[in-house]
Amino acid sequence: MKKLLPLLIVALFAINTYAQTCVRDSSILMTGALLSPAYWDTITMEYNLNDACILNPYTQSVTVNVPAQYSGFPLTSVQIATSGAVTNLPVGITYLCDPPNCVFNANTLGCILLYGTPTAANNAPDTLDLGITTTVNTQIGGIPIKFPGDLPGDNHYYLAVKDQQCLVGTQNPNADISYVSIAPNPFANETTITVESVVSGDFQFEVFNVIGQRVHQRNIRLDTGINQFTFDGSRLPLGSYIYTLSNRSGKVSRRMVISR
Repeated sequence: MKKLLPLLIVALFAINTYAQTCVRDSSILMTGALLSPAYWDTITMEYNLNDACILNPYTQSVTVNVPAQYSGFPLTSVQIATSGAVTNLPVGITYLCDPPNCVFNANTLGCILLYGTPTAANNAPDTLDLGITTTVNTQIGGIPIKFPGDLPGDNHYYLAVKDQQCLVGTQNPNADISYVSIAPNPFANETTITVESVVSGDFQFEVFNVIGQRVHQRNIRLDTGINQFTFDGSRLPLGSYIYTLSNRSGKVSRRMVISR
């Protein structure tokens, strides 16, 4: 019995760890980008990773689009260490890979899942500049590269750490909306969006794909207080999307992921 107990603990740990799901953004194949979400640069000026809220569970899938060659040399794979390769993470956040060995073969989509619960040991608000230390394996040997800092240009993977009351993914805050959430997310076909509004009135609900094309639009009537409405994404391809709620006071944006 004493021998079985450690085995049971290990098994439960493994089940808990691999219950986390890393969701690939297949739309990256159309854009040709190396990473999704996109990193911050001087053009977009956006923090594309989900905000990390203190004492709130956190997940963020990062898709790695592995090319066929690097610097003119045929590429066989890109790999990262199974621990310690993603630097400057908030305290309480770690990562795992899909595949679990963190070796992403050429012409495939690898996936890195950032997950955990940011602890009170983190400073908030704060902005952390993440790095992914990789080895690009070519026919002439391995080449160490740190993404996105070693790419041409002023590139960063910024993750905002906020207090436990923060709203994840807020862009262009709207004073008329005090809270927005979506559940489930990721979702297969349909999800529910919950909005707390401080005014009654008409709002525009829009959904955009990762290259900025609007794929859905409709008007939503919100009352003062808590409102809920559903979104049917069953006809949309798998991947990440941005949805917005806007009126004359401004716009609030969030990220949604469709996964089946």
